[in-house]
Amino acid sequence: MKNLIFDFDGTIADSFETMLSIFEEIAGRPRKLSDQEIKELRGESLKEIVRYLKIKRWQLPRMVFKAKRLVALRMPSINVFDGVPEALKQLSQDGHKMYILSTNGPKNINDFLIQNGLGGYFTKVYGDIGLRSKSSALRKIMRQQKIKAADCIYIGDEVRDVEAAKKAGVTSVSVGWGFNYPKALRQAGPTALAKSPKDLTEILK
Repeated sequence: MKNLIFDFDGTIADSFETMLSIFEEIAGRPRKLSDQEIKELRGESLKEIVRYLKIKRWQLPRMVFKAKRLVALRMPSINVFDGVPEALKQLSQDGHKMYILSTNGPKNINDFLIQNGLGGYFTKVYGDIGLRSKSSALRKIMRQQKIKAADCIYIGDEVRDVEAAKKAGVTSVSVGWGFNYPKALRQAGPTALAKSPKDLTEILK
């Protein structure tokens, strides 16, 4: 049995387009990103994306605050990735203990889980982690839940998720159906890369 800590947006919730449209709206861009620009940005880190969108570091806290309100309004239109409910069911049956770690709000996440019949799979949702490092948030979960790093696996869809896992000293599994493309994830060096939700259950066996 392992303790599985899941990222939410891009790993469980198919929210990429919604999130992107919200940040475009808040940033006040004169035009929307083209399909080619979006394709290229999916191969970049969050830091590079923020730079490309010409968002200043001091603007981020205010933008994140605004984004949370808009995300809450649009959560009912966001879908769960195909195959993820089945994967979570299997992982639960396999005896794993599961958590969620996200910058998204806990109410948004819990409402989404209930809406999609996933509420019973997670021991606790750690939301609103803000702009602090995910590695610090991972360590906080391990302290509070009394989990050893060796018994913890962090599952996410971004390069920064891999980096956070390394800093926290935990195993990382990247998922190839979220924000960053598999090529970018491989370059970050996760412990494993799951190409599909079914693949994830096989890896975690």
